[in-house]
Amino acid sequence: MLPFEYVEADSFQSACSLIDHRSTMALGGGTTLIDLMKLNVLKPSSLVSIKPLLSNYIIKGKAHLKIGAACTMAQLAENGFVKNDFPALRQSLILAASPQIRNMATIAGNILQRSRSPYYRHPDFPDPNAGTKDPFELEVDASHLAILGHGDRLMGTYPGDLAVVLLAFDASVVLASDRETRVVALRDFLNIPQNGQNQYDVDLLPGELITEVLIPTHKRRSLFKRSIYYKVRERSSYAFALASAGIGLQLQGIGPKTSYIEDVHIALGGVAPIPWRAKDAETFLKGKRPSDEAFMAAAEIALRDARAPMGGDYKITLAKRTLVRALKIARDRGALSDDQVWELQHGRGSAGTTEEAKI
Repeated sequence: MLPFEYVEADSFQSACSLIDHRSTMALGGGTTLIDLMKLNVLKPSSLVSIKPLLSNYIIKGKAHLKIGAACTMAQLAENGFVKNDFPALRQSLILAASPQIRNMATIAGNILQRSRSPYYRHPDFPDPNAGTKDPFELEVDASHLAILGHGDRLMGTYPGDLAVVLLAFDASVVLASDRETRVVALRDFLNIPQNGQNQYDVDLLPGELITEVLIPTHKRRSLFKRSIYYKVRERSSYAFALASAGIGLQLQGIGPKTSYIEDVHIALGGVAPIPWRAKDAETFLKGKRPSDEAFMAAAEIALRDARAPMGGDYKITLAKRTLVRALKIARDRGALSDDQVWELQHGRGSAGTTEEAKI
């Protein structure tokens, strides 16, 4: 790690005037930033402490659930309203990291996690995209490389869990500087890498900070309440997703033979450089019976444009099965209990039946 200056700003305005997100960066929980500085991926000359300057509130408003940027993952996961009405949100936080990290990491910083691609995190590695050969024909570790949204380049997947659920829930981020405040939908905030970059781009201007996350709540309570975040990893706990799905499901009617899907929101994780919204699969499912066959057809639609690097075809199958299982659990159970979430986190259960495990 290169030497840097630590700065404690005396006001939000003064912090914004210093931060350019390149040579001078914002320090919140620091759980990702410091790691990248150790790898010399990020080389700021100074860090400005912003956590004391931001709010950590969780407010249930008439139109939005409002979450202050300095709220930690642990605070949000343990909030009573989140537990009762946003189960997928809580699941994404618990399945993301150890208690120590959840106690330190802020919500804003969690959204801004950087790619796990070895070509991004290890600048000394030769970039396979720079050669003349199709990079998808090279022998690489495809575990955390994108199968969607990569533009035929080897790109790392977005590593976060929380943002997958936030995308499914149509969340927005509030961005503020010493000059103005604006609201940007999460789908527009995180952007696919362009111009040969290996890391996603963010709509964050010099001097701007995330100050709040907004989740719209009006007319959607049943959609959020019947929600799930399902994650598949290489090891039993505290690992980045090979594939994941954030689901919100709203059913109308009683019983499997008479009910139909009134609304459904689907976002996928571990498959693209950014959290991936499966809009076509949502459109397909709306108005249909919540049958296994419909779910499997939706998964085919969600992954129809997928292309995996050599040795990574299994990720396409895995992503499809992850989505189907998440939809089935949302249909049959509505949400996972805390016991089932902890079983998933510590590798002691599948949160599904024997039949579900055969999907």
